[in-house]
Amino acid sequence: MSGEARGNVVAAIAAVVALIVAVSVSMLVDTGSDGAAAQSTSPTAEPAPEEEPFPAITAVPVGHHGEYAVQYDDVPPETQAQLDTVRAIIERYPTGADAMAAGYIPATVNLKGIASHYIKSGAIGFTTFDEAFDINEPEALLYDGNEPDSPIVGISYLASGVTAPEGFEGPWDVWHRHDAVCFAGGLVVAEVGGHEGSLIDITAQECAAQNGITYPIDNLSMIHVWMKPGYPSETGVFAHDHSDLV
Repeated sequence: MSGEARGNVVAAIAAVVALIVAVSVSMLVDTGSDGAAAQSTSPTAEPAPEEEPFPAITAVPVGHHGEYAVQYDDVPPETQAQLDTVRAIIERYPTGADAMAAGYIPATVNLKGIASHYIKSGAIGFTTFDEAFDINEPEALLYDGNEPDSPIVGISYLASGVTAPEGFEGPWDVWHRHDAVCFAGGLVVAEVGGHEGSLIDITAQECAAQNGITYPIDNLSMIHVWMKPGYPSETGVFAHDHSDLV
């Protein structure tokens, strides 16, 4: 091979090598540049917030015992499923006659705010409760009256000896207690030493004036649940008083 030809080959090889080096350097520069830009412009990733055990509730505690003014749509699915059970129970006993056919007996007069309580064993049932909570077996059915056709408005659970029974999922089922009740004519006619704002609170002297007997029930915890379709309480499903029972 002549010197001139050899020189041409060498020059061609050198040109190819230079091209390869140039392309490689360009790729490295682009990748590095893009990577650096991505790192320098991307915000620092923040850790994902811990999932709340229950959704935030905008309602604040209200009412006589710090109840939450929550409705069905405010609570998580687990609590909604329990409230569905309550709704089914309410639909099962639409009138006082249905309650009595199932063994529930009026234990109170139609009390302002909380209705008439139908309890198995009647008024003496207040002394027979245990501390168990069974969502399928409410201790009381609540009716707007004591007549056979009186409509149901809610249900109530009662438990003896426990301050805060393990009831519904979440913090919104605030259970309450009363110091005593007034029995007159075989029925509970009022609270004695009741909570602030009670519509049915009287003194022991006022109870005696009605030929009534003051009976302590401060060992009982109870909660009302207002889940009748088409009859919501503005103060919430777990409120002590139903907003329309005044």
